[in-house]
Amino acid sequence: MKRNHIVDSIIDSGLIEPKSAVVIGLSGGPDSLCLLHALSSISDMLDLALVPVHINHMLRPEAESEADHAADMCDRLDLECKIFEAPCSEIAQEMGISTEEAGRNLRYQIYDEVASELEEEGVPKDRIAIALGHNADDQAETVLFRLIRGTGPHGLAGIPPFRFSEKGYAIVRPLLEIPRVDIEAYIKENRLKPNIDKTNSESTYARNKIRNELIPHLEKEYNPKIKDHLRRYARLAAADDNLLNDIAFGEYKNNMYVDEDSEEAVIDISVIKNDPLPVTGRIVSLTLHMLGLEHLATYENISAITGLIYSEKPSGGVDLPLGLRAYREYDKLIFSTGEVELGPDSDLQIYPQIVMMKDFAPDSESAYAAFDFDKFSSVYPGRLGDITLRTRLEGDYLPMKNGSKKIQDLLVDSKVRKTARGSILMVCIDSEVMWVLPSVEFAGEREKAKGRYSSKYRIDETTKRVLLIELVDSL
Repeated sequence: MKRNHIVDSIIDSGLIEPKSAVVIGLSGGPDSLCLLHALSSISDMLDLALVPVHINHMLRPEAESEADHAADMCDRLDLECKIFEAPCSEIAQEMGISTEEAGRNLRYQIYDEVASELEEEGVPKDRIAIALGHNADDQAETVLFRLIRGTGPHGLAGIPPFRFSEKGYAIVRPLLEIPRVDIEAYIKENRLKPNIDKTNSESTYARNKIRNELIPHLEKEYNPKIKDHLRRYARLAAADDNLLNDIAFGEYKNNMYVDEDSEEAVIDISVIKNDPLPVTGRIVSLTLHMLGLEHLATYENISAITGLIYSEKPSGGVDLPLGLRAYREYDKLIFSTGEVELGPDSDLQIYPQIVMMKDFAPDSESAYAAFDFDKFSSVYPGRLGDITLRTRLEGDYLPMKNGSKKIQDLLVDSKVRKTARGSILMVCIDSEVMWVLPSVEFAGEREKAKGRYSSKYRIDETTKRVLLIELVDSL
């Protein structure tokens, strides 16, 4: 076996354990092909079962030939490539999201499905890994992208080398410490022929602009080692974030409980009120995640709730969106998801803005809705500022593919409790609802995570300007 520093780095990372089944995300580009080839070279030594997965997003004319090429590359390594087709454009239009986010969601769903099949075939779950080809340059670009858009310490930690998927399978990135230039050298040295996505060299999307324009400018005019420094910052931020999360989780486990009678989450703050803000903020965030209200873990909401903890007053409360109230009674901080009628003083805010389609690259971790601005403007010219966030009113309706539905009927069909219907937040213009925000009260998992979108102003291949409506960035 021919060894080099990339292969050694993969082995030394400890992310690929011996006797594992490895699902490899194979676009066929340089990064994923390098990963596939390197893992193939050590598969006998580590007793690995490699399962390459190629996903045809059906977005470009050459997509089908790229899928064939990926299968051919696997054949040369005596591996069978699993090929899937994912109609990203259709799903993006249906959900009112970008094709980029739709593709990302579909990829992770498919990887989970393949991993589940392996588990059903008898592979232990802790011996299944999903390996992706993100490299060190991707890490630097991600940190800079999030810094520009606005994020907290967790976001500045960048791409994690290891995390769990939604179904609990390990997602690993063995090339995360390898610069792109070294991967290109590996490709050349081993005479590999990757698929080349021409759009990566075009500054159409914000992330491509950072890669192709901003970072080269920073390297030339400010610091030639800017990417090294961004990666180092990500490692330091990740270390700090992990430590604080571990401390917060220990405090959370010891001081949070659920009152079975009232069905309320309760935190004993007699101890944690002496903790520093970075810890208490994370405890509050953990509680919101436990309640299925992770979309409310915004800077403003967490600041309001931690203010109750540190207040000298023994009582007080904060009304939050989606039917949540956090209130303090002496040394107890209580989270109630009962009926709460929200008024105009809600801490949650929306930020309608116009973005050119070529620059449309929302943070997938943030809650947002996106529409075709020109379609919206043809119906409501000059009324961007009239878009509001509120609870339902008589006569509200949501445009749907085949007509429209009264919000009252929508909430009934979605099995929202009668007592909670008055707390569901919506983005509206007049009586027309554009976005019903996500809520734990919905029966469907997609509605809990994304809410419901109007189909009237869907983004499609003709869209030039995007009406982007964002909530505040998550911590």
